[in-house]
Amino acid sequence: MAGTFPASWEEVALVTIQVKGGTAYQYAAITETIDISEPDYPGEGVATVSGGRIWKRSAQEDGEVTLEMYPINIDSAANNGGLAQDFVGGTQDSSQPLSSDIAWAASINRERDRFIIAIMWTNDTAQTSAMATTTATDQTALRFYAKECRIISHKTAFTDGIVKTTVTLKFPDMNKAGSTKSWAWQSTDDTDTSPIGALTYT
Repeated sequence: MAGTFPASWEEVALVTIQVKGGTAYQYAAITETIDISEPDYPGEGVATVSGGRIWKRSAQEDGEVTLEMYPINIDSAANNGGLAQDFVGGTQDSSQPLSSDIAWAASINRERDRFIIAIMWTNDTAQTSAMATTTATDQTALRFYAKECRIISHKTAFTDGIVKTTVTLKFPDMNKAGSTKSWAWQSTDDTDTSPIGALTYT
């Protein structure tokens, strides 16, 4: 028996981010807003001397996911630890006190880690990861994911008297060969008999 989709997806979601080949961590508890910008298909009309227009198609643009978050530390090896070390790159510090990498050759100036981000809306309250397969009986779910992401922006402010970081992950529309999309939307009306499968990124 299939589940029933809600009138709209509201208020809560699962947010999972994983560095390529690493461990998936959960970020919903520190995330306030999520903005997903799928890659545009740009183009423009070229004016001809007849007064007409010829449509000139451009290459598909990159996509972005922007999160407004409230991190309280820089521990990347923990759920809800923030993304400061992931943004800087290099060697992850795991010994207190923690510090983002300051080595020139290893930090963001030279290396850029790649990530997968997955966002899921579901009425299955037992689901804990946006990357995990769905299993609940007669429940529904909607998921967006993007692979090959780079963290291109990490802006922190204390303007409103609370530490808030706006993080933007950018991803190409497809792989190098042009054979596979880097992102997808998925949904199911029955999370156990027609599950959305688990995501991997190695």
